[in-house]
Order: sequence, then C-alpha cells, then structure tokens
Amino acid sequence: MTGFKKNAWIVFVAFALLGTVFGVFPGGWFEEDVDRDATLLTTTYALVAVVLTVAVAATAFRRGERWAWLALWVWPAFFVVHGFAFFAFDFVFAALGTVALAATYPSRSPSEEVTAPA
Repeated sequence: MTGFKKNAWIVFVAFALLGTVFGVFPGGWFEEDVDRDATLLTTTYALVAVVLTVAVAATAFRRGERWAWLALWVWPAFFVVHGFAFFAFDFVFAALGTVALAATYPSRSPSEEVTAPA
C-alpha cells in the first residue's frame, strides 16, 4: 500500500485527463443543437478544473497537506453525482478516488499543523 499511497496523486491527474477529454475537448459529446455559449462555458469550466486539479495534486497533495486532501474530495463527489445522473460506470471512478484519499489520510495531529509566519 505504501507504493499506492506515494503515487495516489496520479489518480487525480488521471481524473484531470478525463476532464480534458470530456470537457475541454468535448467534440461529439454535445448534441448538435446546443448553444455555442453553453459549449464554451462547459469547456472553459473543465479547463479550470483540470489545471487546478493537476496543480493541487502534483504539489500540496503530494506533500500531504490537509487542505489539498480535503479539496480533492470534490472528485469522488463529482463521480457519484455523475453515476446517478449519467453513467453508472462513474461509480468506479468514485470508488478509486475514495480509495486514493483513504490511503493518504493526513495523519498530523493539530499540534503539528503548519501555521503561517506571523
């Protein structure tokens, strides 16, 4: 499990890559009659999510920072919602994200928390 724990950040980078495929470059994922503005909004939102996920996963999450661990819970939640609304297969991604987060639970006690300099 140590190897998985060390490399769990890659799970979230993979989720970001999925976001790139399905959101940033939606192509045929949209119906033909969808408003151009709606497509642009979805694409730009996906791009922001991808960039932020990679930035957080590759830096703060890898260092074990609690805020990053908490922030990445958005992915399992996202996949659960999608599992109910669109594709049941998204529950697999939700489970994978949950396992990655459970394996990397920050173990610092409150007295060891890093504080900003005064």
